[in-house]
Amino acid sequence: MIEVNFTLIIQMVNFFLLIFILNKILYKPILKILEEREQRIEGQQQQAKKTIEDGQVILTDYNKKLYDAKIDAMNTKNAARNEASEQANGIIEDSRKKAEEIITRMQQEMASEMAQAKKELDPELSVMAATIAQQILGRKVA
Repeated sequence: MIEVNFTLIIQMVNFFLLIFILNKILYKPILKILEEREQRIEGQQQQAKKTIEDGQVILTDYNKKLYDAKIDAMNTKNAARNEASEQANGIIEDSRKKAEEIITRMQQEMASEMAQAKKELDPELSVMAATIAQQILGRKVA
């Protein structure tokens, strides 16, 4: 049977003293370390989430800038193509006008040369006609 005596009281004091000492020396520092670890992990998780969000923002911004750059490049390319096409059309039109001017000038020169040739050959025409008629008819034509 259990006897209640002085040793029981010493055992109880010893037990409570042990709990007090272990609490001060072991349990509270371990709990403090575990709590600090939990806070550090939570802080790192929040920092990781923030870093991921920042990365997403940067990626979105990068994609937008890339898209805008592609659009600008296409617009610049199209503008350059249109300008080149307009220049080519202008050169072709200028060449066409010059060709028309050359043709017109040549036609005028030919008409003028033909008129001059007619003027030069007109006095000789009657003599030639008379000579040809003489040869064909075999007699002198008046």
